[in-house]
Amino acid sequence: MQAAPPKTRDFTALESLEGALDWWREAGVDADFHDESSGWLAAPVADDAVAAPPPPAPPPIQRKTPLQRALEQGDVPATPVDRGALPDTLEKFREWWMTEPTLADGALDRRVPPRGVKGAKLMLLLPQPFDDDAEGLLTGGAGKFVDAMLRALGIAGHETYVASALPAPMAMPDWGQLAAGGLGEIASAHIALAAPQRVILFGRAQLALFGKSPEDAREPLSIDCAGQPFPLLAAPDLRNLARSAARRETFWNRWLDWTR
Repeated sequence: MQAAPPKTRDFTALESLEGALDWWREAGVDADFHDESSGWLAAPVADDAVAAPPPPAPPPIQRKTPLQRALEQGDVPATPVDRGALPDTLEKFREWWMTEPTLADGALDRRVPPRGVKGAKLMLLLPQPFDDDAEGLLTGGAGKFVDAMLRALGIAGHETYVASALPAPMAMPDWGQLAAGGLGEIASAHIALAAPQRVILFGRAQLALFGKSPEDAREPLSIDCAGQPFPLLAAPDLRNLARSAARRETFWNRWLDWTR
């Protein structure tokens, strides 16, 4: 006897409201008294106080893929991706994503696979996995924030497809170089195979993979992936979105306009 498929549930108005409240609680906002925001939680500063300069940030550890190093040395053509070698199913693509040596450094255990089902309501495209995504994309500290965001948007977890443009974390990726090396074609093929209804791209710099610039992010876009158009909304990097209530408000209004 075949098992019955898992039941899905619709988000009620109350659950949507709770999701929106969770979204703003992540911003530290639980009351509103004025139209203009103010630092009402900040301690008063004395008139003669002198702020100490912040300590200098440590230099980032440079981790470059073989493809990046070859691009910098001029050892590869503009588009080294063999289009015929790209997998033709989502399942094969996921396996290829975790094993193809030219995509990232040789430490395959640093790679994080995409997750979700084909034809999802929404695809979240991250630039790369976070350092604490040991159990999968968005399983680290950013996961709680994204869960609150999805509740506010009225999208259930099983209705999303989560992917990254790079399979492993990389310090300061040069998206223009990576696009010239064929990573844009890989990202486009991934989107086409996942076939989501909509795509949210976090981190506008990676628009270079699709031949777009950050200035193009002012309006929702349509990107061509394997001959298919996909609606795309470019949003700030998740870390910037999480730390800025103003950016969250802008993103929220853009989402409402995009889905109206």
